[in-house]
Amino acid sequence: FEVVTSEYPCDPRKITVIELGPDRLEPGLHGLKFRYEGKPYYYMPTDAVTCGLMTINQVFSHLARRTGIAKKTRRISERVAMMRSLPTDYAIITSFACVSFAEQALPLYRGYPVPIRFDRERLRESLLAGSTWILDNMKPNGQFLYFYDALTGSEIDFQHPKMTDPPYYNILRHSGGTITLLRAFELTGETKYLAGAEKSIEFFLSVFREHAYQGEYACYPFFNKKSKLGGAGIGLVALLHYFRLSGDQRHRGYIDGLVRHILSRISESGEMIGYFIHPQFHNGGEITAPDEQTMKELFSFYYPGEALLGLALYLHHVPDIDPGLRAAVLAGSKRALDFLIHDRPRKYHYLFESLPADGWLMQAIEEWVKIEGFSEQAYIDFVFNDAQAMIDHMYQEHDSPYFDYVGSFYYRYGEHAYPDGARCEGLMAAYYLARHLGYDARAAHLLKYLRKAAKNLMYTCNTPESVYAHCDPATSINSFRFKMTRQWVRVDSVQHTACYYARLYPVMEDA
Repeated sequence: FEVVTSEYPCDPRKITVIELGPDRLEPGLHGLKFRYEGKPYYYMPTDAVTCGLMTINQVFSHLARRTGIAKKTRRISERVAMMRSLPTDYAIITSFACVSFAEQALPLYRGYPVPIRFDRERLRESLLAGSTWILDNMKPNGQFLYFYDALTGSEIDFQHPKMTDPPYYNILRHSGGTITLLRAFELTGETKYLAGAEKSIEFFLSVFREHAYQGEYACYPFFNKKSKLGGAGIGLVALLHYFRLSGDQRHRGYIDGLVRHILSRISESGEMIGYFIHPQFHNGGEITAPDEQTMKELFSFYYPGEALLGLALYLHHVPDIDPGLRAAVLAGSKRALDFLIHDRPRKYHYLFESLPADGWLMQAIEEWVKIEGFSEQAYIDFVFNDAQAMIDHMYQEHDSPYFDYVGSFYYRYGEHAYPDGARCEGLMAAYYLARHLGYDARAAHLLKYLRKAAKNLMYTCNTPESVYAHCDPATSINSFRFKMTRQWVRVDSVQHTACYYARLYPVMEDA
């Protein structure tokens, strides 16, 4: 049930979701009223949720289909321009809405029942529910449900709409799902999570290829015609968490092989080569000694941190490492870290944003600082500086335009909220690094914002009360959405949030 509570005129050419002011069309809170060909049209605020809309282009494209304007052109930009220039008066509207659930009528805010429950036990419930969602949607071959549009039931990833049979899958995020199940096992001891992780690892190992590095066995995942440094890195992290928690030695050869492969990706300058195989380079063959231009084209902002986290965990948890291999890991990792901290900001300055994004490197440095010879102030400063920059780009109680924005991120103040479990994992690494170093005041400072971010992510949780618009609520319950109003779920939107919660749970106290 939804009823209009207010309306005021607006200029459709000025409507925005990134600027605060009278022309703001806030997803889920504001709607539109206009006439077209003599007929009144209402875009109600909760239509953002029931239709999975967020941006202005999405809203006007949706309205172009409703009015029939979409039949005049296939171009989204032209549809939006036509909707913005209709010879009619537009009004922005607000509403009151509620939804029935069992014997209750639940008031809605931004299309979702409020208030949400948030406490330490709810944190635990949510991370285990999300982990179970990943487990329950595992396919017979060990793959996870990669993408799910809860409104339509489609599993076709929005970024790869042409890949339908089978749908697109990503080997990096596959290993992220494995790590999530292992976090749940570590917390509960329930063997179903360990068994699921084992099954997912079987699939991961099924895509392996082999090569030699300095005359020794090396291996790497090859998927979608590519071999990515990040695929080897996160895969190594997953195998090492499994090794640490299970004591199972079966994969030791693959672990050593992945380590050697990652070392083969570290150049003399310390820059890590983002791909070993890419169909658009070297005729799809192995890329062993790329020139400078190729290095730049293959560079990844995230893959080095993922790989370095794997190498650090290797030194922490694997016994009886060959002395020569250990020395190579230490030397290669030192070059790579120095490049990332000192050289990357100059060489790849155009990749840096105001809101830091390298949560994997923050986690890697958390682990490397514990290793003799790596507790360098520059590494430590990188983690704490990025953590503070994240906090500086986080909506707070005193400046948040809407209460459910508190704890979410923004690149530029005023734009739509950006909930992000991946960045929160980086913040979490900064917290544990502060504790390790004995920086109690800094740890307490970080924990305050970690709590806010955790509550904000809870607004993206698909609860039984919030899935009234979904085509199959049973499939989406307990997952986490990408955005507040978009109904897309991807394995990493669940994985990052669950893993973040798993690390926050032991240290968070109820307010």
